[in-house]
Amino acid sequence: MKWLKETLLPRVQPLWARFSFPNGNGGMSRVARTALRFRGSSDLPDDLLDPSVLGKIGGLELIAKSVVDGVMSGKHRSTHKGGCSEFAEHRLYAQGDDIRLIDWRLYARSDRYYIKQFDDETNLRAWIVVDASASMQFGMSTVSKFDYARLAAACLARLLLRQRDSIGLMIDAGRQRKVIPPLPRANHFHALADTLRKARAGGPTTLSSMLHDLAGKLHRRGMVIVFSDCLCDLNDLTKSLHLLRLRGHDVLLFQIFAPEERSFEFRNPATFEDLEKIGRRLDVNPRAIRRRYIERVEAFMSELRANMARIDCDLVTMTTDRDLGDALAYYLHRRAASRKRAAATSG
Repeated sequence: MKWLKETLLPRVQPLWARFSFPNGNGGMSRVARTALRFRGSSDLPDDLLDPSVLGKIGGLELIAKSVVDGVMSGKHRSTHKGGCSEFAEHRLYAQGDDIRLIDWRLYARSDRYYIKQFDDETNLRAWIVVDASASMQFGMSTVSKFDYARLAAACLARLLLRQRDSIGLMIDAGRQRKVIPPLPRANHFHALADTLRKARAGGPTTLSSMLHDLAGKLHRRGMVIVFSDCLCDLNDLTKSLHLLRLRGHDVLLFQIFAPEERSFEFRNPATFEDLEKIGRRLDVNPRAIRRRYIERVEAFMSELRANMARIDCDLVTMTTDRDLGDALAYYLHRRAASRKRAAATSG
């Protein structure tokens, strides 16, 4: 291949990317990465939340699929028995029980006192994890993947706090890790939003180790929401997510791509550089490798989908050129419908 260099666009600095070719097992040993340094893309507006986005998801509820533990009254089912409206079972009355819980209709039929027990609706403890590795800096025709992830994370945090859920945040950029413990208070959103605004992407991918560390900190079953491009070792990522699932957590993985990473619609030869390994560059002719590149990306995506299905983890692939409100609303509607079908089947 003949290597050439040229300037890509007057308003865009040099194009950065990593390319790799198939390994023996058909996987992707080093995922093809494309990243562009777009001037000004690291700074979000002062108002992190887009009102049009919130308007499209504000009436929806993000409810955990699995039973969650908690201590506060909220909107999520718990393993504890309590006094909410969802009936669980009867048990014989014992001295000291609240007589208001006696099922008088059952007493009329059986002449014995039975107490109604209910599934308590409790506060959900959710963690939002944002991948801040250097590959998330990509942004050419749209905002960067990291900016898109920050905005999506802020929207879901606001939505969950409106449901009186406890929300925590973890952002990892190389050795710089920011952790905000989960709280259910509405004013907690300011701390989350401030951390998201100040965060910057950079450094190598440490998502798998971050998730593994998080799994060791969680003592109640809850929800973990991950935003990442997933451009890392899939085996390590799957193991970390599987560990969370084995401990009873509901896991949602939002994979974020830039449109250029999926279509690779570059026409002119250019210099590509690995954002996570400074100084590593490669001159390529995009036309010559486009077909093979797309095949590698599709193979990677297929492997990721299969892995997430195997461990029962929700996977949502989003591109930064799609309206965020539409993307979130579509997923939340789909999730709610899936939950209703599951409840009808189990009932």
